[in-house]
Amino acid sequence: MSDMMQGKNKILLFRKLSDQNKEAAKLAFQTEHTFSYSRSLDRIVTKDGTIVKVGELESEVSIEAIQSKTDPVRDMLRQAVLDGEKLELWEVTVDEDLKQGDKYPAVYAQGYLDSWEDAAGAEDESTVSGNFIVELEPQFGMATLTKEQEEAVQYAFRDTTAVTEPEEPEETPVGA
Repeated sequence: MSDMMQGKNKILLFRKLSDQNKEAAKLAFQTEHTFSYSRSLDRIVTKDGTIVKVGELESEVSIEAIQSKTDPVRDMLRQAVLDGEKLELWEVTVDEDLKQGDKYPAVYAQGYLDSWEDAAGAEDESTVSGNFIVELEPQFGMATLTKEQEEAVQYAFRDTTAVTEPEEPEETPVGA
């Protein structure tokens, strides 16, 4: 069963669309998320049989995450729902078997949070949950993670040996 997709390898990253030229997407430490796709199908009964009228694709992402005391992603997402600000979302599958070069399979979407909840149970960590409504259709491709994002995920296997930087080639003096 080692070839099964692991849910823990699918991470979510967010960014305000207005910040796309300023900063990298930010990792949300979600405990669970669901990326759903739906399409309405209307049945039209005719004398010859049923015809199906296909509606537009609708997509959304439901999110559940834990909160740290200083979580800039939580604050950004809460403010985005309060302000009705457009966000970018990536669902990246951080699986070394699926990695191509330095890129991972990903789904990219733009849209809005239509809900946000801060839950504070007496015996559990504080959590947040929200619902991201995708505008238009999600796009599928490959995404690059920054070094900081990869280190935060910590799913990739590392060898037991010390990590060393590759040696720089020695420069040959001019005229030698």
